[in-house]
Amino acid sequence: MCNGTSASRLALMTRAIELHGTVAQRIRQVRDALAPGEMRVVAALTESYPTAGLVPIAQLAAEAGVSAPTALRLVGKLGFSGYGAFQEALRAEVQTRLFSPVTVYPAGVDGDLHSAIVDAANRYGEGLQATVNGISADDLARAVELLADPTRHVVTAGGRFSSILATQLSRYLHMLRPDVVAVEPNSGDHMASLIDIDATTVAVVFDYRRYQGSTVEWGMAAAERGAELIVVTDAYLSPLAARAATVFATSHLGPGPFDSMAHGFMFVELIVSLVATHLGGPARDRLAAFEELQVREEGRRGTRPTKLP
Repeated sequence: MCNGTSASRLALMTRAIELHGTVAQRIRQVRDALAPGEMRVVAALTESYPTAGLVPIAQLAAEAGVSAPTALRLVGKLGFSGYGAFQEALRAEVQTRLFSPVTVYPAGVDGDLHSAIVDAANRYGEGLQATVNGISADDLARAVELLADPTRHVVTAGGRFSSILATQLSRYLHMLRPDVVAVEPNSGDHMASLIDIDATTVAVVFDYRRYQGSTVEWGMAAAERGAELIVVTDAYLSPLAARAATVFATSHLGPGPFDSMAHGFMFVELIVSLVATHLGGPARDRLAAFEELQVREEGRRGTRPTKLP
């Protein structure tokens, strides 16, 4: 007859068999069941993910300050048959991180639009499911609490393309609460924005493969100045994940050749909705005031005579 500890271990082993996705995704799926020593291995992996796991197991264990058997137990809980299989998965992730739209660009014109629509729907559906399943309720609650805190200064930032997600989050949040700023993805705005960042700042950074260097540098600088970092990235994790208080990974699945940002938009809309609910009446009053100003402005413009060309 199994005791409670043995039963728990058996349940965890059964769960590990069902794990799927990247190593980072698997870690999030079992995080709540990991022992302190195994969490130290996770911290060592995150510090330089995914290459940190490509070293010999003795080196990884030493960097985490644990024994090699502890590191191996983590590998098993992640659903891998051994350290070799674990490293093989990480090497595949390294290659995937080097993704270029050029390598998956369509070779020719496919006239079957119905098949293209069905394929896109399947990809979006799979990505939606992966994104939702990967969100930790505890992490989400923490992010909502931070973004709804009126004593916090909120700054959002992103890269050349992901900055559109940062802008969307900033504009919606600013309608619900004051002191929200979006940083444009250029060196001048990056430097100027750091002046006002301190321990009262919440910095939300969107960074997807290929992980723009200037965005990573800005996020690191913000963290060094005391900001609490919320990172929204993909399944392969931005280098900023190691410095973040909270990490959310959204899927990149879409019709291609570019990585889809649809799931990033979904996440932004989800967190805005939760912040609005958390803020309650004051946010509703602020939104009503904005609506009143908007109606007044539209009415004023409507009184102007229309100039004919």
